[in-house]
Amino acid sequence: MANGFTLQDTLHLLESPANQMVFQEIETRLQNGEELTSFFPDYCPKAYRMYLEGFLKCLSFSEALSLCLEVVNGEQQQRQEYRKGLFYPCMMFLCTLAGVILFNEFCFPPLLSMMKGFHLESTHYDLLRVGFRLLSGSVILVLLLASAVLLFFRQTSHRIQGYLLCAKYAPNSIYIQYESTDFIRFFLQCVRMHVPTRESLRILASIEQKPVICFLARTIETALVNGDSFEEALDVPWLDPSLLRFLKIALYSSEMESILERYLEMARQRSIRQCKRITKSVQILSYACIGVILILVYEVLMLPLQILTQL
Repeated sequence: MANGFTLQDTLHLLESPANQMVFQEIETRLQNGEELTSFFPDYCPKAYRMYLEGFLKCLSFSEALSLCLEVVNGEQQQRQEYRKGLFYPCMMFLCTLAGVILFNEFCFPPLLSMMKGFHLESTHYDLLRVGFRLLSGSVILVLLLASAVLLFFRQTSHRIQGYLLCAKYAPNSIYIQYESTDFIRFFLQCVRMHVPTRESLRILASIEQKPVICFLARTIETALVNGDSFEEALDVPWLDPSLLRFLKIALYSSEMESILERYLEMARQRSIRQCKRITKSVQILSYACIGVILILVYEVLMLPLQILTQL
């Protein structure tokens, strides 16, 4: 369609045994006089459908479809990078926690029993075992509470509240950067399509499946309606501080698209660095726990040998 083909020509060109029935159904509905924009999203994957339904309210079919493709591809790439960077440290932390619990509950008791069998003092080892249990229990409790908070704020009605709290107390956190990057990626695609700023904000405000982006777009649009300049409207405390600086520079530049692309690249590199810091911190903690366990096992196992050498 971007090369000038009509929708019907496109359907004929792309028709195959796998999609023949679906394409024929679309053509039948068009011949019956139904509006393409009213039913086409129903035939799209869920990831595309939720954006396309909002975009079709403000853009033509081809523009909405093009914007939807660009946004979904960028979003999937961003999620893949975060998952790739955070999966390893999260799994390592959980495996280390499981190892500490298993050692404390199943391996430590036999070692203590062996010490008592040799009539050795084990009070400080008993205290250490209790400390391990309290520490692992506290970590599990914190993880459960964090999971409950995440599930609560993951709901659409509570997500904006969670974002505002995070923006207030942790403005440079990964979550704020993620949402800010998501917002500017949508806005950048509108800039590339030469959509006016006000129209771009209305498009972003129509994405109800992205409540944070919708909230930010409506907040900026409301400020513009109230007579504020675009620079004043952008002066909101809920965006990534770095993004605000980039946007204010872009306002007075003839290369807004290029500047916003630079921000996305900078945000990408920054997220990679943050993930690496998290990975290093988890590695240090995990190796420290493993080291403590190995030292304990070594000390307990060597006690009988020390007794024999004293006989």
